[in-house]
Amino acid sequence: MAERSSRDGERRPKKKQRITGDDLYRRSTQYEVWSFTPEQLSQAKARSNEKGRALAKARFLEAFHTAKSTNPEVFENHPQDLNESIMNLLTTEEESTYLDFYIQNITTTCNFFKMPTQVKLTAASFFKKFYLVNSVMEYHPKNVLYTCIFLAAKSENYFISIDSFVKALKGVQAADILNLEFILLQSLKFTLLVHHPIRPLYGFFLDFQAELLHPAPIMYDVSVDTIGNLYNSAREWLNKYYMSSNVAFLFAPPHIALAAIADTKKTIVKEDPKAANANRDAKKQPSGREQYESLVRSIRKCIKLAKDMPAADREKSKEIDKKCFFALNPRKMIDKRIKKLTAEKS
Repeated sequence: MAERSSRDGERRPKKKQRITGDDLYRRSTQYEVWSFTPEQLSQAKARSNEKGRALAKARFLEAFHTAKSTNPEVFENHPQDLNESIMNLLTTEEESTYLDFYIQNITTTCNFFKMPTQVKLTAASFFKKFYLVNSVMEYHPKNVLYTCIFLAAKSENYFISIDSFVKALKGVQAADILNLEFILLQSLKFTLLVHHPIRPLYGFFLDFQAELLHPAPIMYDVSVDTIGNLYNSAREWLNKYYMSSNVAFLFAPPHIALAAIADTKKTIVKEDPKAANANRDAKKQPSGREQYESLVRSIRKCIKLAKDMPAADREKSKEIDKKCFFALNPRKMIDKRIKKLTAEKS
């Protein structure tokens, strides 16, 4: 009896719960720090713009009063042309347009250095995150972009020395990048690990092979080649739309990977008979069909947001670049106007 009671009193070890990739992602800093709703993302961009405008305004007023004390006669004779209204700062929309143009240079620069896709995607992630907490009216995108690439290369174990890096960049010194590196790290909140959709995309590629081809092909028109072509096309989709859009802030990497697959091969997103016939207790958890339809809606929303991004406008970006330059260097704008007015008078 004692032996039996001893056995009855034994505690059996609990079955270990399986940790999925999604569980790991939801515990990551990317999910906790850099995931937003569309409204939260818009608010973050507006806050960075307001911060930049406040700093640019203070910078302008200081330069304006200095120039006025240095050239009192010019200011007195041209009150309509030399006043605080000449300050012209960037709007949130202009900042977005400007950054969309600059982010294209990440691909060009990374391709020049023959950097892998992972470095390119990480650099783009760093760049977009930096300008969620900072404004182009604080830091010009040119050197920030190069700093993001340099830091991304180190983060992704693709080493390149600073001397070799800047040697190929026109008008850039090592100090321009190294002085920004810690500021970039602070803006990133020191979260250097980036979860990209490339990895889950490869996982789906392996799953497709396992489910559709083994132990024997279940569809006559599916082979290793067709699945491989789908994978390559989805990677191209990610390179084209994922980098330049905001979907990384709004969707989990597997969702973005599925969006790339679905938009590449649109016939994939259709009614799943297994999901439609699934019979589960609706009170406990959604049915297979409900889960499937929810996933499809999410995928289609991701595709729409990724592809609705306007194309980078070079001419418009040039005009914004002028505004950005003078927002960062207001004294040059004021001196230029003074020079023009004095030249007209003479």
